[in-house]
Amino acid sequence: MLAAQRQFRATGRRSAFTLIEVTIVIAILSVAVGLFAQTMVASARIDPVSEETRIAAEAARMQLEDMRALDFAHIFATYNANPADDPAGAGSAPGAWFAVPGLVPVSGAPGVGRVVFPTVGGALSESVVDVTLGMPHDLDGDGVIDNDDHSTNAIILPVRVELEWASRSGRQGKRKLTFYDMFANL
Repeated sequence: MLAAQRQFRATGRRSAFTLIEVTIVIAILSVAVGLFAQTMVASARIDPVSEETRIAAEAARMQLEDMRALDFAHIFATYNANPADDPAGAGSAPGAWFAVPGLVPVSGAPGVGRVVFPTVGGALSESVVDVTLGMPHDLDGDGVIDNDDHSTNAIILPVRVELEWASRSGRQGKRKLTFYDMFANL
């Protein structure tokens, strides 16, 4: 009988938790729950930023697709900043600036998005220095880079679509996204 009591006591001690062990488990669980909560808060902050970026990227893609749908000869005149040369008459084309539903333009800007061509004084120019657009570049294919206006005779048209908006979360400030493309009439 004495051996049975010893075995019971030894088994009883092994299966019971001490107060120290319970305290350690509670501390570990508290730290884990705290880290999980911080992760969820950080994820909630990132979500609006990624949604704004998705909206901006989709708007830029749509803008480039709209441009691609036009006859090459009308792209520059339709999307440049000069309303006087619009193909269907002065002021009839969308122009350089465009709105993006769901995004707020930065203070003073007429829109969130802007189409940028290599221009000097409103004229399409081969001599513009803009590395992001691959400029200077021979736009009319004559083998010479000059300062002439190539608005009507270009066979290559580099373009940059820039989007800049005020972040809704306020913590991110201004956000910017830029796309580059090149249209060709070869």
